Parts: sequence; C-alpha cells; structure tokens
Amino acid sequence: MHKIFKTLSHDIGIFFNEYFIIPFFIAIFITLICIVILAVRKKKENQLHYVKIFAAMFYFSELFYTTLIHRIGMKTEPLSDIFGEWSIYDGETIMYINPKPILNILLFLPICFAVFYILKSFFNKTFTNKKIILLTLIISFFTSLAIELIQLIFCIGTFQLSDLVYNTLGGLIGAIIYITAKRIINKKSTG
Repeated sequence: MHKIFKTLSHDIGIFFNEYFIIPFFIAIFITLICIVILAVRKKKENQLHYVKIFAAMFYFSELFYTTLIHRIGMKTEPLSDIFGEWSIYDGETIMYINPKPILNILLFLPICFAVFYILKSFFNKTFTNKKIILLTLIISFFTSLAIELIQLIFCIGTFQLSDLVYNTLGGLIGAIIYITAKRIINKKSTG
C-alpha cells in the first residue's frame, strides 16, 4: 500500500509540475494585462471579477499549453491516426478504459464559461440560450480544428477527427451546464 501511495504522489507531482506551473504563470501575466486594460477603460470591478478573469485565462493557458506548447520538440507522425480513438475501451479487455476520449470531452467543458465570461466582462454582451449553444459549438469546433492543424503542420501531435468531435461535444455539454447554472442562479436571485 505504501508503494501505491508513493507512486501516486510521485505521478501527481510530475503531472502538476509539467502541466500546471507554466500555465499558472502565463495566466497571472495575462490577467495582469486584462486588469490594466479594464483600469484604462475605467471599469471598476470587484475582486471576484478578477478571480473569474484569472480562471478563464488559466483555462486557456492550460488548454494551449497541454495541447501544443508542451509538445514542442516531440516529433510525431501527424497523419498516423487520422480517425483517432472512438471507444473508451482499448479493444483487448473490457476492464481497461481508454481515457483519451473522456479527457478530450472534459478538456472543452469549461470553454463556454471562459468565453462568455470574457465577452460579458470586456464587451458587456449577453446572449440568448440558442446563441450560447451555437457560438459554443462554433468556438469549440474551430478552436479544436486550429489545435489539430497546428499539430499537423508542426508535427507535434496527430491530427485526429475523433478529437474534433469529442472537443466539440465537450463544448456543447459545457454550454448546457452553463445555461442550466445560469437559470438556477437567476431563480435563486429572483426567488
């Protein structure tokens, strides 16, 4: 049991160092730029607003760091698996779960929250639920497509159609969660 905990803590430490430290500092830097922009525009905001901006910037930093920046220097054959992985099972045994499809969905769940919070903060825009879903689908698809094309062009990953579908699906699920959360918050504030 001790070996399992030691291995888990070691793996979590490596994961934290490789995937969270650099995006965290990038997010702090971008958040400071956003605060300066808001100060120049003379928009006074509460502290929670800046925390939300930081969370949005951290999400985008993490997204692009994980899918692109972290892979620089890792040469791959970008067209080796165009169709990608469509099953959560590995094909050998039903007990082994392939995490890639699930992670691709989870990776894009927060995109709706981040995009619409930024749009609301900087441009004071509000959207209908239909527009939120449509824009999230468009943003998720084209963000995923841009990532896949960059991986293809610079040979830092494999271009996979399954990633496009899973990422867009993740964005759609995130939009539904966003709309549901917005309705609950509105009901509580009016009721």
